[in-house]
Amino acid sequence: MFDELVGEKVRIVPMEEHHIQGLYEIGNDKMIWSHLPKTIQTLNDMKSLVEEALENKESGKEFPFVILLRDNDRIIGSTRFLDISNPNKSLEIGWTWYTSTVWGTHTNTECKYLLLKYCFETLKLIRVQFKTDERNVRSQKAIEKIGGMKEGILRNHMIRKDGTFRNSVFYSVIESDWVSVKNKLDNILRNSQKTDLV
Repeated sequence: MFDELVGEKVRIVPMEEHHIQGLYEIGNDKMIWSHLPKTIQTLNDMKSLVEEALENKESGKEFPFVILLRDNDRIIGSTRFLDISNPNKSLEIGWTWYTSTVWGTHTNTECKYLLLKYCFETLKLIRVQFKTDERNVRSQKAIEKIGGMKEGILRNHMIRKDGTFRNSVFYSVIESDWVSVKNKLDNILRNSQKTDLV
C-alpha cells in the first residue's frame, strides 16, 4: 500500500519494530503525551505502543508512520492513518506527535501536506478527518492552519486516561476542498523555505 513520502525537510516511512528505541529517545517529554490516550515513560511503554500499532496495521484498522528528518534520518515523531474505510473512501489522520525540538516550525505543515496529497491524489479519498481534545488548543490551531474545516464537537466522546470525560473537536478536509488546501499549504511551505524556519 505504501512505501514512503519525501518532502523538502522530512520523510514519512511505515513504522517498524526497529523504530522503538529511536521513538523512545525523542518521546521522553511529558508535554508530548498530555492530550494523547497513553503516556510513555519507559522503553517498554514505547514497545507496547509500537507493537499495538503494528497489530492494528495487520488487521487493517490503522497504518502507523514514523517521521524522519530527511538530511540525517533522525526520528522526530510519528503519525497514523486511523478509521480506514475503503467503502467510504475516507480515513482519519491522528495519533500525531513530535519531539518538542520541532514544535513551532513548519514540520507538521509539511507532514500534513505530504499525507493529504497522498490521500487525495493517490488513494483518491473523498474525506480525511482530524479530531482532537477540546482542551488541546495547540492542536486545534495546527489543524486550522493546514485548512481543516471545523465540523463540530462531540460531547463526552471519550474517557481520558485520568478518568475525566473528553469532548472531541472534529475537523475534515474533503475532496472538493483539496485544491484550495493544497495551494494554501504550498504557499506556507514556499515561504518557510525562504525564511528557513524548519
